[in-house]
Amino acid sequence: MVERSIKNLMHGALLLTIASLVSKILSAVYRVPFQNLVGDVGFYIFQQVYPIYGIAMTLALGGFPVVVSKMMAEAEQDLRKQRIILQSVYRTLKVLCFSLFGILFLGAGLFANLMGDSELSSPIRVISLVFLLTPQLAFLRGYFQGQEDMRPTAVSQTVEQIIRVSIILLGSWLALRLGETLSETASFAMSGAVFGGLVAVFLLRRFYKKRLSEGGLKIWGTFPNRTEKKGIGREFLRQSLAICTVSAMLILFQLADSFQVYRLMAENGIPEFTAKSLKGIYDRGQPILQLGLVLSSGLALALVPMITAARVKNERRQLARSVKLAVKLTLILSGAETVGLIIIMRPLNQMLFETSDGTFVLQMFIPAVLLSSLIIMVSSILQGFGKLAVPAVAVVVGLIVKILFNSWLVPKWDTLGAAISTSVGLLVILLICGYALKQNLEVGFTNFHTLLKLGLALLFMCVIPVCWELFIPFESRLGSAVQAIGGSLLGGLVFLLFTLRYRLLEAQDFVYLPFGSKLYGLSRRLIKK
Repeated sequence: MVERSIKNLMHGALLLTIASLVSKILSAVYRVPFQNLVGDVGFYIFQQVYPIYGIAMTLALGGFPVVVSKMMAEAEQDLRKQRIILQSVYRTLKVLCFSLFGILFLGAGLFANLMGDSELSSPIRVISLVFLLTPQLAFLRGYFQGQEDMRPTAVSQTVEQIIRVSIILLGSWLALRLGETLSETASFAMSGAVFGGLVAVFLLRRFYKKRLSEGGLKIWGTFPNRTEKKGIGREFLRQSLAICTVSAMLILFQLADSFQVYRLMAENGIPEFTAKSLKGIYDRGQPILQLGLVLSSGLALALVPMITAARVKNERRQLARSVKLAVKLTLILSGAETVGLIIIMRPLNQMLFETSDGTFVLQMFIPAVLLSSLIIMVSSILQGFGKLAVPAVAVVVGLIVKILFNSWLVPKWDTLGAAISTSVGLLVILLICGYALKQNLEVGFTNFHTLLKLGLALLFMCVIPVCWELFIPFESRLGSAVQAIGGSLLGGLVFLLFTLRYRLLEAQDFVYLPFGSKLYGLSRRLIKK
């Protein structure tokens, strides 16, 4: 029975991991054709409002369902207690999310003015509708996850993203063909989130009805007294907000940019259209960042359970080794991604977005890949130690630093100042989380020799793309595509061979990598030669 439960959990975790990665890829990839459709100004409008949707999805997928399932698990098969928890949580969700909807819908004009652009009020009102769906999305996903059934969450999440992306692209194309303004086109695009959410709710309710017909836990039917409900909603919010704050880290940084970057540039005398174009070009970094984080997010999902298991069993030596390995692999992979993206940014920018405008600003933005990857890994480890508050506090401090640096640097350097502010804020978060982890586990995360080897590997990796860019620069979009793809493949190959030849990874590290045995065999052959 226990083995079956563990098997179900592992299968469910795999389903959620795949669904999460598919959603991240879809969320990043669609923005390229969308930007090509609407241009930099249209992309600016969409990106200004997108963080509101991002927060809603973080609540519906990240913090709320996880805490619902956790609280149900802690009830230990006490059906009455589980029903009381579910009913209390659902009421709390409705009050919170409906309040957020009312604030956004009624205050859309105020928020648009705070962003410096009154035309944003219509897209804000459209996206506020998502919060009406969030209670059921979060609640039903948490209900199923608490029953150790991850399939409804995985299916609804994937279908929701496919519908949202399809409506964004088709709706935008249709709106432009009908001669709508860019603001109205953005509203069409934002409606994709609403329709995707409606379909997800429909699917989850179908799963719930099927579960009831099979004798599953019925949510309603127990009517608790006030004493039994006391404190449940408050505890739910406390845990949820801590997890959601960390999950929404990059969304919150993007939200700060929405309220500050365009407004500060306009107040500094930059013409309205130019400021919108500059913000739209700066926002090109978001899909690139998201794609860069897909690998590190998958790595965290794969390694953190191993670390948690070692902690639960109190195996200090294995725990220290697992943490060190997780940090080292994240540093190697995200370091290669970051340096590689910086080197090929000029052709990559033109390949994806038609022009190479803003290449230097995007290059200054890309260190966020390395910093965010390390933060995701370290904060996940801290949460595995039960330290939910530390990463959340770190994110709040980093966000304040980001806002302060935006206020200082954007009037001086425009979007370059915003890019630098992002890296500074993320660095503060990483330092706080790293210090907290060091306090809980005394282990050296890396050493000088590893950093030296990694630095040399990154240096050799850059040679081919840099030479290609200097001596044979392609000016056309097709030529830039050849250069970006070819440079990344050749540079990646050089980095891999150097890593294997000079033992950047130890023999036991290969156990945790895809195709680890083949990579280890190749490493041995390279060392012999």
